[in-house]
Amino acid sequence: MRTTFLGVCAAALVAAAGTDRTVRAWWDCGWPVHVPQVRFEYRTITCYRPEYRTEWREVERTVYRCVPETREQEIQETVLVPRWREVECQHIVLVPHTREETRQVTVCRLEWREEQRERTMLVPEVTYQERQVTVCVPEWRQETRQATVLVPEVREEERQHTVTYFRVVPEKQTRQVVCYETVHVPVCDPCTGHFYTVCQAMPRVQDIEVTVARCVPEQRTETFKVPVCITRPETRTYTVQVPYAREEVRTERVPVCTFREQKQTYTVRVPYTREEVQTQKFPVQEWRPETRTYKVNVVEYQPQTRTRKVPVTTFRQVAEVVKERVPVVTCVQVPYQVQVCVPVCVP
Repeated sequence: MRTTFLGVCAAALVAAAGTDRTVRAWWDCGWPVHVPQVRFEYRTITCYRPEYRTEWREVERTVYRCVPETREQEIQETVLVPRWREVECQHIVLVPHTREETRQVTVCRLEWREEQRERTMLVPEVTYQERQVTVCVPEWRQETRQATVLVPEVREEERQHTVTYFRVVPEKQTRQVVCYETVHVPVCDPCTGHFYTVCQAMPRVQDIEVTVARCVPEQRTETFKVPVCITRPETRTYTVQVPYAREEVRTERVPVCTFREQKQTYTVRVPYTREEVQTQKFPVQEWRPETRTYKVNVVEYQPQTRTRKVPVTTFRQVAEVVKERVPVVTCVQVPYQVQVCVPVCVP
């Protein structure tokens, strides 16, 4: 683009020089204007572009820290001091007094008297009698019996079942991925105003083929042997001892208890009550009021000013110089060379 622009300018100047060597301005001053001859040359010039660089530098900074300081300070405070004093008090109490008083009371006295009584009692008598009794005598006899039992037997059976296996099959699939493509982008130089091309990476979506392993289920029928337990009936003969009772008549002497009536005379003591008037002395309690004096301790609080020392903590700011690494961005002019077409006047 720069070459085209300079070529157009050169063609215009040559056409103007060929048509009329003497060119007059739009105002007529009476003097002829001489147009010089121009030719174009390619020259290499040095341009500068700004480039920003980041450097880490150590910078000293002043940091203020709070340092605690503890000191003792005297303060005055008012406290209440207790003081005890004795005070005489009087109160009236009821004091019990006991006196004797003669009274007549009727009391019941318990006395006993003897009485003759008669009673009829049953007196037991034991006699022995011979009696015949039937008793059961236990005995055993042998019997032959038959029983059917189930005898277990184990045999193998063939069975079939279906088993599912997975087979890996490769499969091609189309997927979209993002790739970067180099594209030429025109850029204008801020120092010279010339345009130049810069390569930049631009994202682009592209379809690619990917081989993916897919599991395909397959079913197979397998035969296996299984131990099966079965039972078969079997008749067996065995001898058992069977208990039984045999009746037997025996003669035994049995004690027989009988009761006969018999009259008895016995003496008993019977209680009875007898009233009697007696003169007795009883204590009678009376309450009399009395005034008593006693001393009690009464507490009184008096204000008192005291001085004591307490710790007081204050914070003082202390300046401290700290070195830190900070990033510093500087702009550096980087030189680069460009060939341009420059018009040159021919003498």
